Amino acid sequence: MLNSLSDLHGYVDKGQLTCELGGNLEYCHSQWIHHRTAIENFAVTVKTTAQMLQKFGTDLAETELPNDVQCTKDLLNTHTEKHDKLKDELKLAMKQGTTLLGCIKEQAAKSENHKLNPDEMENQSTVERLLSQLDETENAFQQFWSKHHLKLEQCLQLRHFEHDFREVKVSLDSLMDTLTFLSDIGDCVTRVEMLLNDLNTLEEKAQESLEKAQLHALHGDQLIQSNHYAVDSIRPKCVELRRVCDDFTNEAKKKYDVLSKSNQIHKGIDK
Repeated sequence: MLNSLSDLHGYVDKGQLTCELGGNLEYCHSQWIHHRTAIENFAVTVKTTAQMLQKFGTDLAETELPNDVQCTKDLLNTHTEKHDKLKDELKLAMKQGTTLLGCIKEQAAKSENHKLNPDEMENQSTVERLLSQLDETENAFQQFWSKHHLKLEQCLQLRHFEHDFREVKVSLDSLMDTLTFLSDIGDCVTRVEMLLNDLNTLEEKAQESLEKAQLHALHGDQLIQSNHYAVDSIRPKCVELRRVCDDFTNEAKKKYDVLSKSNQIHKGIDK
């Protein structure tokens, strides 16, 4: 049994005892409670933030990509807004932890020996560990978001490409139908020259659509070269556009050659 402080000092180093017990350990109970409460609150913040990020990540992973331009735009905007909001939550959590760590370290500057007591060192270690967890969570979240955001942007590119492809294809098909029904047989010079004039008019009219189709196919090539996820969907459309352009050009040339030769024959007969 201990009868005096000197007896206590025989068993416990003064560096582990507070001033009230004749030691030199700087200790403030109210401050200890304040720090422990702040640390517990920060730990809850870290856990809650991680859960929010995990839920958001799960929602992103389970999202089906839309099939039209507007819905894809809306989804991209919605997800970006949620991401930005969570980024703000992360910044606040990081600021909370950094401020708390600064308050704990500040005690070392205030103490006579410029060192933290064991409790404060443990508090510092706990906050640093929580900050590290938060940093790792943020890095993992950002990596996942970058991939998801890229996929949404590529999805929007694809929907624009598909929309424009359909418009160009309708125009090309209409031109091909007109060309197909344009006769290459005339029973006189006047009729043949009229058909040649119709053919020239159609070719002039087709130039804009043909150029647009070639440019759209080139745009598809660029998407493919950028490692777009939908290469298997884009490439056949590029091939189809070029095929229809070639078919129109070849068919128009064939009709022109036939009509030109027919024109020469009719003129020879008339002589």
